[in-house]
Amino acid sequence: SSLGPTTKVLTHIRCHMEDARIALDTGADGIDVVIGTSSYLRDFSHGKSIDQVIELASDVLSFIHSQAPSIELRFSTEDSFRSAQEDLLRVYRAVRNLGVVDRFGVADTVGVATPTGVFNLVTTLRQLTDSDIEFHGHNDTGCAIANSFSALEAGATHIDTTVLGIGERNGITPLEGLIARLYATDPDTVRTKYRLNRLHALNQLVADKVEIEIPFNHYITGLTAFT
Repeated sequence: SSLGPTTKVLTHIRCHMEDARIALDTGADGIDVVIGTSSYLRDFSHGKSIDQVIELASDVLSFIHSQAPSIELRFSTEDSFRSAQEDLLRVYRAVRNLGVVDRFGVADTVGVATPTGVFNLVTTLRQLTDSDIEFHGHNDTGCAIANSFSALEAGATHIDTTVLGIGERNGITPLEGLIARLYATDPDTVRTKYRLNRLHALNQLVADKVEIEIPFNHYITGLTAFT
């Protein structure tokens, strides 16, 4: 944050008061708060009930807002697509009613969601809030790009991507693949919004830094993409 980049700097934290205090001290432009809502994570991650999740989220989000009212604040459930929808909606409604969150997130934490499932959940969430909606999708089953596109079609405003799709396990939505998908649908908007001539250099920079090769069949910038 102290480097003063032209982009926003956001920090991603657990829904935990000590994490929130540290995040505020970094001087980041925004804080992303996440907590698991599936039965798996409630049993094996934090051990809290949905009522306790709501109470904790309310305390942490209210604290952040009280300390930095102008900071960009996002709240996301974790493992959203293995959570009971009734539980999800209870949490989202409670957080919405706080009136302090700029963006709501849904996360396909283990990559099990389908495009239809993503569309339906984002559509339901869009009916609950006028705030921004962010989708975070892992690629364990190869659906990250399709799921991200479905989220946009349903009214999401933000998609998490990484260069070359790098991330834990099989990674998340690759920037290049999502750009390719969007370009095929609306090339004029994509050409206006993105400096596409920078994409190959960006991929090569990241590939060099983490000492991997750009996959030969990668979207747009792979060796065989246009042959």
